[in-house]
Amino acid sequence: MKQLVYSILIILSIAFHGHSTLAKSKIISWEDLSPAKDGVNMIFDGTGEMRGIPDVSEFDGSKEILDQFLDDMKYVKESQGENGLINIKLNGKRIKIAGYITPIAFDGENITEFLFVPYRGACIHVPPPPANQIIYVKEAKGLKADEMWSPFWITGILDANSISTIVADVGYSIKEATVSPYNTGLFGTSLFD
Repeated sequence: MKQLVYSILIILSIAFHGHSTLAKSKIISWEDLSPAKDGVNMIFDGTGEMRGIPDVSEFDGSKEILDQFLDDMKYVKESQGENGLINIKLNGKRIKIAGYITPIAFDGENITEFLFVPYRGACIHVPPPPANQIIYVKEAKGLKADEMWSPFWITGILDANSISTIVADVGYSIKEATVSPYNTGLFGTSLFD
């Protein structure tokens, strides 16, 4: 009887451990998104719908102000570096990566869509990084605009595809990402600072 109980416990332990492994995310770095030249596709194919275009209502109904904003964004997008290659081996994988948020859509004070980038201020104060260093995130929940300068982790299923936004061309996307604060190191400093 004792051996039967031990056997059941071992089987349950293996089954439980296997199930929890399936739910785990692979922590990746930004270098993982920029692979060697073998077995990958070029990033931007120029097709698809443009994402992140604001509604005229966000500019108090002024088409002139909206047009000026779109012209400014066109300038930012034109300053983007070369697109590089995407890592198709990561397509469909559940990943976790640390970086910064560049919002492209809001609902009041909440950020609802954003570009996830490797360094603070990318696409806002400095030119966008190459497309293989940007992840488009749709359907973010609970993320406030005043939090965007802090580093975050995002977790979700990575889609290796090309997307065009008003700010930059993008090589990857995650539809329903989990966003969580990036924890600082032992001495209270971030790996990003």
